[in-house]
Amino acid sequence: MLERQNDRSLATAAFFAAGMLFAFGNATVFLPAGDERPDLVAVGIACLIAGCGVLVAGSRFSTRAAGALMMLVFIVVVPSVLLAPDAIRSINTGLLFLPYFLYLVWFLPMWFARLLGYAWIALVDAFILARFGPSMLSVLVTLTVTGLVLGELIALFKRRLERSSITDPLCGTWNAVGFRSLLDRAVAASLRGGRPLTMLYLDLDDFKRVNDRFGHSEGDRVLREFSQLMLENCRPQDVFARFGGDEFALLLIDADTELARSIAERLHREVDVVRWSYGIAEWVPGETPDAFISRADIEMLGAKRSRKGDAQEQGSSEHEPR
Repeated sequence: MLERQNDRSLATAAFFAAGMLFAFGNATVFLPAGDERPDLVAVGIACLIAGCGVLVAGSRFSTRAAGALMMLVFIVVVPSVLLAPDAIRSINTGLLFLPYFLYLVWFLPMWFARLLGYAWIALVDAFILARFGPSMLSVLVTLTVTGLVLGELIALFKRRLERSSITDPLCGTWNAVGFRSLLDRAVAASLRGGRPLTMLYLDLDDFKRVNDRFGHSEGDRVLREFSQLMLENCRPQDVFARFGGDEFALLLIDADTELARSIAERLHREVDVVRWSYGIAEWVPGETPDAFISRADIEMLGAKRSRKGDAQEQGSSEHEPR
C-alpha cells in the first residue's frame, strides 16, 4: 500500500492518526474520574475512518479532498474548546492549531491556509477569553504569535524551495522543469483562445571551445551575460529558460512563425555576447510538449549545421567570447 501513496496522503493519514490518539487519550487515560466524553470517542473513531480512507485513496487523494477534510476538522475541533472542563484542557485543544496550520501551509494554497488558520486562532482565543477571562490573555498571545510566526516561516521556506526547484541557479532563468510547467499552461491557454504559440530553441555556437580555451569561469560568465541580455530584450509575456549546458528555449506567447522569426532576428542583433543558433517551431494542436520541444530542437540543429557550413566556406575563424 505504501507504494501507492504520495507525500500529501501520508501526511494526512499521520495527521488523523495523531488526532485519533489525542481523542482516545483524552477520553480514557487523561479523563478526570467520574467524567465521560463520548464526543471524544466519536472524534477518535472519525479520525480512524478518515485516515484509513486517505490511505485507501493513496495518490488519488486530491488537494480539494484535503481542503474539505481540513474544513471538517475546523468545524469539529474549534467548538470543542467550549466543552473542555478547565482552562488547561482548552489550551491543550487550542494547541492543535500548530500541526493544523503547518499542514495547511505545506499542502494547500496559502490563502486557504491563512483563512482557516487565522480563523482557528481567532475563535479559540475568543472562546477561551470568554470562558476563563483576561487572566489567560498572556498565554494566548504567546501561543498565537508563536503559531503564526512558525506558519509564515514555513510558508517562506516552502516558496523558496519551490522557486529553487524550477529556476536555474547560474543564470537566474527558469529551468527545464519550470519551463515545462509554464508550457503546459501556455498550451492550455492557446487551446482555449485559439491563439498561436511558438518556440525558439537556442544553442550557443562552439561553447565547448570557450570552456576549453578560457576556462569554466569564463564560460559561466558568458552564460550569465547571454541570459541577462535575453531576459532584458525578450517580451515580458514570453518565457525564457535554460535547459542545461548551453541550450536554452524561448516560448513566444501569441506569436506565429512569421512573428517568431522577426523576434528571433531582432534578438540575434541585440544579444551579441556570443554567437548562437536557433530553431523555430509553432505549436500544432494535439501535439505533446515533448514533441513540440523536439521539433524546435531539430530546427535548431539544422540551422547550426547550415551556419557552420557557411562559415567554413567563408574561411571564418573560431569565435571567442566578447
